Amino acid sequence: MKPSGTSDSPPDTGPIMTDALCKEKDVVLVVDDEKLVAEAVSELVEDLGCACHSFNDPEKALSYFEEDPGRITLMIADLTMPGLSGPGLIRKALQVSPGLPIILVDGYPGIKIPEDISSRVRRIIAKPFTKAELLDVMRTAFANPGAAG
Repeated sequence: MKPSGTSDSPPDTGPIMTDALCKEKDVVLVVDDEKLVAEAVSELVEDLGCACHSFNDPEKALSYFEEDPGRITLMIADLTMPGLSGPGLIRKALQVSPGLPIILVDGYPGIKIPEDISSRVRRIIAKPFTKAELLDVMRTAFANPGAAG
C-alpha cells in the first residue's frame, strides 16, 4: 500500500525544452529594421533557449557587436535595410570576427545576394518563416562552424 499523496508519475521538474538549441553562453544578435520582425525573431530565438539582443538599426547593432565580438555566437541579419545594408553589416562583422556564423534573412525573393556575402553566410532563410524553419537553420549554423551554405 502506497502512502497517501504519492503517485507512480515522475516528479514535475518544470517545462521540458524540446527545442533547446543553445548552450548557456550562446548569444544571438538579431538585426532587422522592422521592429515587429526583430521582436518576433528574438522571441523565437529565446524560445529555442538562446540569449538574444535585437536591433532595428544596423549601425547600432554593429557598434554593440564591435564592443565585444566574442560574446556573440550567431548573427541573424536582414538583407535589405536602410543605411547600412545587411551585406554591409555582414562584411564589417566578418572583418572583426571572420568565423562568426551568420544567417541572412531575405524578405524579397529574387533579390540578388552579393556573391561575397552568399559564400560567407551559413544559411539564407526567406520571410516569413516558422519556428521549425528557424530551428533548422540555427541548428545547421551551430553544427557547421566555418561552413557556408
